[in-house]
Amino acid sequence: MRADTARKVTALMVAAGTLTGCSTPGVSTSGQAAPITTTAPAPPSASRSVAPDVSPSVAQSGAVNDDTGEIVGAHPVPVWNDAAGKAATRAATTAMTAFARPHLGYDSWWAALEPLMTYQAAVDYAGTDPANVPASKVTGPAVVTDATSVYLALVAVPTDVGRYTVLLVRTDGDSPWLVQRLEPPEGKD
Repeated sequence: MRADTARKVTALMVAAGTLTGCSTPGVSTSGQAAPITTTAPAPPSASRSVAPDVSPSVAQSGAVNDDTGEIVGAHPVPVWNDAAGKAATRAATTAMTAFARPHLGYDSWWAALEPLMTYQAAVDYAGTDPANVPASKVTGPAVVTDATSVYLALVAVPTDVGRYTVLLVRTDGDSPWLVQRLEPPEGKD
């Protein structure tokens, strides 16, 4: 199996594990180095809503989440169509544009990037120093490279240092695509 394909399969498996709660905080399971940090990671904002871990059948009918007591309403099952693809490329481009700004101070950089990420991605990237981000701009249109799941998408985003692969996830048909991982071009970690 080619290295690119193996990385993509690993990333999809990590994202699937993250969606089902099978990740280990602080441990990189993508086979790549964790983001470069210069300080202890700050936790993601407390006001961030985290989707409860609810089975698809419960998400369709509505129920009470036993862990949170929250009433979970019915949510549409996502589909893959032109609108989903366009939303994925927009989300990846927006995230890479926010990420690829090494000239910004941390607070401004993080304020723009954090809302575009899953809770786990926010934990993983919270301590990243933007000055260590190798890319400084998006240079072309994003392209979906893998959409084998309606819940996951791999999107290639060209930058001034090469093509980043952005792993996006969504929890249902009404949820936005959120960044799970920003994978730099080989050799640009």
